[in-house]
Amino acid sequence: MRYLCFSFFIFYFFVFFQKGVTQTKFEQPSKLQLTQIERGYGMFIHFGINTFNEVEWSKGDLPALSFNPTNLNCDKWIKTAKDAGFRYVILITKHHDGFCLWDSKYTNYDVASATVKVDIVAAVSKACKKYGLEFGLYYSLWDRHEPSHNNKNPQLYVDYMKNQITELLSNYGNICELWFDGGWAKKDTAWHLAEVYNHIKKLQPNCMVTVNHTIKMAGQNKAMLPKDMQLGDSIRYYPVDFRTKDPNMARWDDPKLYLYKDTLRYLSFEHTICLSNRWNWFQKKANLPVRSLDELEELFYLGTSNNNVLIVNIPPDQSGQLRPHEVTQVLALADRLGIRGGKSKLPSAPQNLTFGKPIFASNTQEKNSALFANDYSIETYWMAEKDTAVLTIDFEKEVDFNRISLFEKYNEKQLGDGFSVQHLFAIEEYSIDIFNGKEWITIFLGTEIGASKIISLPTMHSAQKIRLQILKANKPAGLFHFSVANNKTKGTRSTVK
Repeated sequence: MRYLCFSFFIFYFFVFFQKGVTQTKFEQPSKLQLTQIERGYGMFIHFGINTFNEVEWSKGDLPALSFNPTNLNCDKWIKTAKDAGFRYVILITKHHDGFCLWDSKYTNYDVASATVKVDIVAAVSKACKKYGLEFGLYYSLWDRHEPSHNNKNPQLYVDYMKNQITELLSNYGNICELWFDGGWAKKDTAWHLAEVYNHIKKLQPNCMVTVNHTIKMAGQNKAMLPKDMQLGDSIRYYPVDFRTKDPNMARWDDPKLYLYKDTLRYLSFEHTICLSNRWNWFQKKANLPVRSLDELEELFYLGTSNNNVLIVNIPPDQSGQLRPHEVTQVLALADRLGIRGGKSKLPSAPQNLTFGKPIFASNTQEKNSALFANDYSIETYWMAEKDTAVLTIDFEKEVDFNRISLFEKYNEKQLGDGFSVQHLFAIEEYSIDIFNGKEWITIFLGTEIGASKIISLPTMHSAQKIRLQILKANKPAGLFHFSVANNKTKGTRSTVK
């Protein structure tokens, strides 16, 4: 550990100080940033005109009257959030279509022109106060309905946004986050983000701000995936208080310092995932399956680790209610995590014993080596070349464990709306074997792995090596991640200050 810390210092010195990068107070999380990190776990609510038209994105031309929840109950949404252990809520107030979930003075494309004229922002704000949750807002920069958005003079639309932001930050109590999206629709400079940011801070100094796709690729004005983010990468949208890039997951060793005009700034990452395993943000008419508890538990641990935070999208349906099977699953997750009702502290994952250990595959595709199966990302993966394969990890010494977690690589089947997908998996039979110094012993036989599989062993095992044998698959299969842990190392999530 001392060697790693020393190496990091040397790297930091030569990469940044030799380039004239300024060392400042911004390299540590501020008191405000720490409040978000400590919240940790929130509920994302996509609800709007798209909900009633079976689409994810629309062009701002759907009739306002189509917004017609027949049994609206925002209080139940937030009661569920409280019961599920969420600490805060982020509500879609205006998506790319421009339809507003409050009665705005600056547009007629809002709930006041809908069949049901309830101010959704007000109702959710009231419920958050009732149940003791913090309240945050999503607001799309891109607006496909508002005429001033496409005016040659960008200030006209900036003024429109500031007027609407004033409404949102003046009429609905304390707002913990303002989450901007759609910045790709114009040149970055057209949004006048510094002007908008300062306007927000004058209205509510404790409101944290982000713009989706926060970090950019080197030499390009394109979003960088969090798995590729490195210390000192450039901030694309500035100023912001934290990073986002939906729907991707950061690495376990996710760096926090990013560069804007020769100054490094601390930015945590807010993950966004869907409870649905079809990746639909807005609810559809058909009931759709949810993610397994194993996958949700593992994504929770990853999403809330290393000073990062996680929000889970649970969208109301066309009646204005949360789907019962989705409520059942998110409450079951809360029970598994021990956070039902939100009174207990958030848990942390058991220590992963496979990180950085030697790993070998019996066969592999050229660009997807075994090294990707126990690195720090679940968005890199090992891929076998054949239908059967063996993946072996050498712990280099005997370790004790009673928990194994597997993330299987999937293929995507598009479902026709431009966003929703079905994940298809290949593994049909597999075994987990351990090497005790003399021989290999099978300790688990399984069929499908799917998106994620947690194997909780009833007794502690000791081994120098462990292997996954893919015994049968319908095509060459792969793994995003292979972890091994001792459940006794589970703990309480802590904030690194």
